[in-house]
Amino acid sequence: MLETKMDPNGGDVIPHRQVALHCAASVVLLWMAGPPTQWWPLALVAIVPWLKLILMTGRLDRRGKWIIVAVSTLYWMVSLQGLRHAHPAIYVGWFALSAYLAVYHLLFIWLARRLIERKIGLQIAAPLAWMTTELVRNYLLSGISVLMLGHAMADVPAMIQIADLVGTYGVGWVVMVVNVAVVCVFSFWKGKVDRKSAITAIGIAIVYVVATLGYASYRLAEPTGKELATFLLLQRNEEVDYLQSQERELEIFEAYAKQAVEAVKRSEQTIDAVVWPESMFSGGAAWMVAADDMVVPAEAEMPAAEFAASIKEQQAYIERRARYLGELMIEGGIENDIQEKPPAFIAGCGVISFGENPESYSGVLHVDSSGNVASWYGKMHLVMFGEYIPILPWIPGANSLMPPGMGLATGEQPGRMPVGDTLVSPNICIETAVERVTGAQVHWPGLPSPDVVVTVTNDGWFDDSSLIEHHLRCVQLVAVGVRRPILSSANNGPTAWVDDRGAIVDRLERGENGQVIAKPTQNTRTSFYARIGDWPMRLLGLLTIVLAFVPGQRFTSTKA
Repeated sequence: MLETKMDPNGGDVIPHRQVALHCAASVVLLWMAGPPTQWWPLALVAIVPWLKLILMTGRLDRRGKWIIVAVSTLYWMVSLQGLRHAHPAIYVGWFALSAYLAVYHLLFIWLARRLIERKIGLQIAAPLAWMTTELVRNYLLSGISVLMLGHAMADVPAMIQIADLVGTYGVGWVVMVVNVAVVCVFSFWKGKVDRKSAITAIGIAIVYVVATLGYASYRLAEPTGKELATFLLLQRNEEVDYLQSQERELEIFEAYAKQAVEAVKRSEQTIDAVVWPESMFSGGAAWMVAADDMVVPAEAEMPAAEFAASIKEQQAYIERRARYLGELMIEGGIENDIQEKPPAFIAGCGVISFGENPESYSGVLHVDSSGNVASWYGKMHLVMFGEYIPILPWIPGANSLMPPGMGLATGEQPGRMPVGDTLVSPNICIETAVERVTGAQVHWPGLPSPDVVVTVTNDGWFDDSSLIEHHLRCVQLVAVGVRRPILSSANNGPTAWVDDRGAIVDRLERGENGQVIAKPTQNTRTSFYARIGDWPMRLLGLLTIVLAFVPGQRFTSTKA
């Protein structure tokens, strides 16, 4: 039994040194299991130190809890350090977000110990507690799915196919069960659990892993569907600033336009659509639309008819620009007969809608092969403190306090953009980093199921940090979860073609100027996860929280 000290108020307290060592061991192993080292087998033992802490006799006092939060905060700060590159003010947000996420590791330990007090074995208590903490953080404060435990398995196809049943939560559950088996074997070796307990834990882990591999074998053996449209995904390493001049936006647009034209002209196959990263198609000119209830902004100082005409002039300018690019793309191509007509554009572009009040969107334009804007999509899931400030818009007169570039409006529903016979669901940036969002977009009531998800993002904010690779791992697990290929076009990366099995078919390295030509294949099946979402996990999470607050006996386990 580990040595404990006596709490002056009665009861044993787990030594602070033990708390610090066990927490440090877990966060180091977790960090090494993901980018940049990507030693995924470490995830199968990364939670073992925390599990040993959970099983220790005694209780965590206030100082012990602060130690857990402090160590975990360092883990999140190192893992998410790319955030600090976006803007000097983000340093405060980087620390605040890290400290907030660290609370979930403390919550995991507390929940697991409470469930064990309710006579629930560690084989169930630990996965339930971990899943519940991931579920809560995927919803609370707008939600963030990055660095879930299951993401460590992103490059192990046989381990992630169950995501189409239960999302990344299910992959993490299996990883946690293996961790439990490891800690039980260790405890048996140390003589602290009997043979039966160790064999039971190993047996449960084997059942989970074999079932996971068996299901993966079935899914991976399924034949691929027909080939879909051919997409050219653009990527450049363009430096961006939080507040950018129109001249700089136009300069970025021209760099992307030149690359797009040359790439299509050099292509040895017909390109059906060119995908531009988030906001890279704006060129200092947002797409404007007028609603039926349009009210002319006071600062415009012109009659309604004149203002409506200026909106149409802005639309015509963007469409002329797109048409000109299309014409350049079919001039001087290989043997002049590869690209018979201009490709469509799926292009990240700012959108302003004038109704009773002007509303700005982070948007995606669908420009057809004739150069006409067929439709647009407004981002549905915004970045807190990056694209909006909660509560502020509802305070009278507070909109004037909103920093420039914030205060974006939220899109009302997903888009569907046809490229030939291929139906595209557009998606922007963080929407693939909160997997429930993409799942809902793919299986949206009243809309046809898309063939492919196209996501545009600007990860130039994060420099050359591993945060970019974490984003790509989210994309891989989401692709399996919705059973649709995902095509990601990103400024600075990760520009990648990910198939419906989560495999990266092709990609560009961070900071590279180039393009990926993707010809995905069709999967007509609607996954269980896309169909029902995370309702099973919500119910289990609610049950876990209820059990945690049911009165129970004091924690007395000695299996450490």
